[in-house]
Amino acid sequence: MLDRGGTVAVQVHPLKTAADGSTFLPVVGGFRFDQFMAAPHRGMLIGIDDQAHSAARLFGADLREAHRSIAQSPGAPSAVLIPRAYELDELTYGIIWALTCLDDALLADDRALDQRQRELRTHERLPHSAVGHQAAADLTSAARMWLGSSFCARHILRNLASPACAPLFWTREQSGEEACAWLLFRHKYGYLKRISSQFTGTAESLIRGFCIPEAAVTASPRWERILLFLSVALMESLDIHVKICIEPEYADVDGFVLLPGQRAIIATWVRADDIWHADSVTRSSVLRSFSDVTGHVTTHSVNEAAVPDHRLMALADYLRLDWPWLSRRCADLSEHGCTGLIQPRSRLLSTDGVDAALRYVGMLGRNAVPQ
Repeated sequence: MLDRGGTVAVQVHPLKTAADGSTFLPVVGGFRFDQFMAAPHRGMLIGIDDQAHSAARLFGADLREAHRSIAQSPGAPSAVLIPRAYELDELTYGIIWALTCLDDALLADDRALDQRQRELRTHERLPHSAVGHQAAADLTSAARMWLGSSFCARHILRNLASPACAPLFWTREQSGEEACAWLLFRHKYGYLKRISSQFTGTAESLIRGFCIPEAAVTASPRWERILLFLSVALMESLDIHVKICIEPEYADVDGFVLLPGQRAIIATWVRADDIWHADSVTRSSVLRSFSDVTGHVTTHSVNEAAVPDHRLMALADYLRLDWPWLSRRCADLSEHGCTGLIQPRSRLLSTDGVDAALRYVGMLGRNAVPQ
């Protein structure tokens, strides 16, 4: 789905360690900051720690943030601090990969994307709509992702204005490439927070179901599975109970929100034939079909547990991730936030969602009781 066009200009320098254990890059003439900052590109400073008797380790810092820190330092700055939490491993690589791919694509299409959104806004007045890819054939796949995701989020919120009961959600993401939109699209985090606050205090928990077959897990690299895990963690942080089934026959079910016995709000954009397919239906046959789906994921969830930390532990196990390492790394990274590591340039992206997921996993890791 992503265009894989993200690029980062880098400067690599030896990493130094202070007496107190902090790590830094000394600001000396070899940095050439002015020249590096002159070009309108995304940049990172990379510190390499190749101390004897250990394999070389790399640590990164966003160039813009480093430049801002230097500019605001009193007197002549002597160093750029790089936290140990910014080590370049599979957690940070996944975040950098997703952000740069989305950011470069959305920036490349900024004007055209705004124009297409204006042209397609008339569909919001329709009870159902499906817009084919040809309507935005000139856009990158990431821009079409954003169009579909944004439209479907607004479609769901319009149709959930005054529900009589707690809805059941179903989503189609199976990989980190698909799920990273939850972490980085600005509107997605806002959508989740609004849904969560709307149903806070109801008798029933909000439930969101996924289908993630074993084949999808096997086909994904570890850093991409981490992105998928963090997307689920973000939902759990907002009191959304995530249930996951693995049977492949459910993999292509439309994305939907079910108000049991009343209606179903269809909102599909992930792996869809169109940029989006949106509808609101009351046909009993459709309601029964979606009820069967939610019933299955509720009773056959591979991560079922009474509390969020146990659900996320079970998910980490299913995704073949090391929970102790992952929760510890999330805790470390959450103390500093992602903006010092990598920053979006597009107004449509934000690191607020991924930072919230990191904080939550780190907190659960510190407080988790073994199953």
